[in-house]
Amino acid sequence: MPSDKLLQPSPERGGEEQSLGSNYQDVILLAAGVLLAILLRYLLLPFESGDYLVHFGKWYDFILENGNFSALKYDFANYNIPLLYLMAACSVLFPESPKIFTLKGISVVFDFALAFFVYKCVSLKHSRREAALAALATLFAPTVVLNGAMWGQWDSIYTTFLVACIYFLLTRRQAVAFVAFGLAFSFKLQAVFLAPFFLWLFVKKKVKIQYFLLALLCWVTLLLPAWLIGKPFGDLLSVYINQSFVYSSLSESAPNLYQWISDDYYSFYPAGIALTVGIASVIAIIVYKIPIEITTDRLIFLSFLSVLLTPYFLPKMHDRYFFPADVIAIVFAFYWPCYWYAPIVVGLTSLVTYVRFLAGGTVILPLSWLTVVLLIFIGVLGRQFFRIFWKRRTMDRAQVGSHRG
Repeated sequence: MPSDKLLQPSPERGGEEQSLGSNYQDVILLAAGVLLAILLRYLLLPFESGDYLVHFGKWYDFILENGNFSALKYDFANYNIPLLYLMAACSVLFPESPKIFTLKGISVVFDFALAFFVYKCVSLKHSRREAALAALATLFAPTVVLNGAMWGQWDSIYTTFLVACIYFLLTRRQAVAFVAFGLAFSFKLQAVFLAPFFLWLFVKKKVKIQYFLLALLCWVTLLLPAWLIGKPFGDLLSVYINQSFVYSSLSESAPNLYQWISDDYYSFYPAGIALTVGIASVIAIIVYKIPIEITTDRLIFLSFLSVLLTPYFLPKMHDRYFFPADVIAIVFAFYWPCYWYAPIVVGLTSLVTYVRFLAGGTVILPLSWLTVVLLIFIGVLGRQFFRIFWKRRTMDRAQVGSHRG
């Protein structure tokens, strides 16, 4: 019978002790890698993307011109308020700094926080050297580099909190994990890509329902300062609802299922949501029915499956929405080394969509091709899921039968 513990310790954890000289070499190489990552980002900071010129730069100007934090009571941006808190804080702390450096600097800082939590996740299974390699792989992942330092987006912020959430679940700190998820959701609605993962843990009774309320409380609490400043609370609550009506395409250059469905069939949108919920529910039923323990390796597998399947099957996804999958694929590859190519497949697929945008619509590969690549890879993961859950059930039944014999 499976134990009641959330996780089982991984036997591969740690590796052999390294010599003192080897440790010094590792520290030097890590420091060199971090410095190179900083330099690479510094060189990209002056680039002005369309999003920066049309949206983010103008939002920052509005904040500067309307009293910093006092500006937050006005309706001038369609991102959720915690990001605007960071902008306002930077406008107070660095009023003379070039705004493009200030705004992109927010994301760059979170790039390194993201790498830190990747390090922490991998260090639970491997040596510090391998965990450092995972952190450096994160810092130099093309989409991580381009997303903030070049594009000027902030996907590293909510993804940092998602990876932190996974880490705290791995270390059995559920309350802290759901606070981290609440923070992720407060910055971006796309944090819900991890929601199927929570459903799968919930049906196995590995997380408690009150912790979901803790995440909700965290989100609402972060809205209160803006409300006290003078922003209508209804406006604060409706940001994500309003965002869902901004675009009217089934896919905003995302390499997902809807590259094969014309926008003439936009009415398929609710059915696409139902399809995604249905897939997550079927997986939940399988996970619930099969008496198998959720070990650390399996937890990482399910978290990666969640952030990959959700943007693939949900409609109205953007090119950047595979960013959590790009990062968690790195952690996944260290826990499941037979899938060492996962970060390459997912990361390069995302990279093509980034280049399309940043290079002004340059077509490297048709997005419909990338959709097929990801579908094949999802099929590979599905086969592994079958091996973990269904095949294990068959083996357990065979063992029961042999004992009876």
